Amino acid sequence: MLDLHSFIRNNNFYKKLIIDDLLFVEYKCMAEETKAGIWSDTNYFVFVTSGKKMWRSIYNDYVVQTGDSLFVRKGANLVHQYFEEQYCALMVFIPDDFITKFTSRFSSVIRSLPQQVAEPDSVIRIQLDEYLEAYVNSLATFLGAQLLPDKNLLIHKFEELLLNIFTRPLHTEVARYLNSLNKDQSTQLRQVMEENFAYNLKLEQFATLCNMSLSSFKRVFNSVYGTSPGKWLTQKRLDFAAHLLLTSDKAVGQISFDCGFEEPSSFIRVFKQRFNCTPLQYRSVKA
Repeated sequence: MLDLHSFIRNNNFYKKLIIDDLLFVEYKCMAEETKAGIWSDTNYFVFVTSGKKMWRSIYNDYVVQTGDSLFVRKGANLVHQYFEEQYCALMVFIPDDFITKFTSRFSSVIRSLPQQVAEPDSVIRIQLDEYLEAYVNSLATFLGAQLLPDKNLLIHKFEELLLNIFTRPLHTEVARYLNSLNKDQSTQLRQVMEENFAYNLKLEQFATLCNMSLSSFKRVFNSVYGTSPGKWLTQKRLDFAAHLLLTSDKAVGQISFDCGFEEPSSFIRVFKQRFNCTPLQYRSVKA
């Protein structure tokens, strides 16, 4: 899967502003592939200025067009590119450390968030009110300037975006998630695993998403789930595959891909070991 944050950060094709680990970018799609897998160890905002694109989480599809906005939680997604018009977006990448320091610094102005009704998806639509519209316009001005703006001014632009999110009721879902980054390692690990188990990420990448070393990740994972990451991922993916076989008409190869298996042959082999039948047999017997 493409490491989106690192790819953009290290690619000179894009117009961007970088301050430490913070990143503003004017993203124009270069890829010719219709579908691609991406992941990012940094949360990011997407403000679409032209074109059309789809982000896919494990459970939902999110199509965005000119004027739409998304917040994408750190982790993996599948994206689908449309080619009727060139896709372009302003993107803001903000790492966990900056967010947790922000919530500590501005704790007095961050409003009390209502009780969470349901866990939000890894992709959240954002309604662009007049405040965020003004912010996006100012961001475009910064990116179009010939001279690099002062570093402190740029940092304030990141803080301005977060203040918009935390102080406007429209953005409660995003604010609640950002505030959850202050929670303990076990809670964050569960969150990362439940949102990304179906993607073909390496254990090192899962550890990065949890802000842990690989050894710490394995230790905390075992204390949370009582098993190894590899065994848990296989069982979780097989359970999800069984669900898709019964609730969709997707081909076995597509289900294999959607559940994070590298090859359909390996998927069929481990599925048969678990359920004592092939995926197609499971679908016909259980249907």
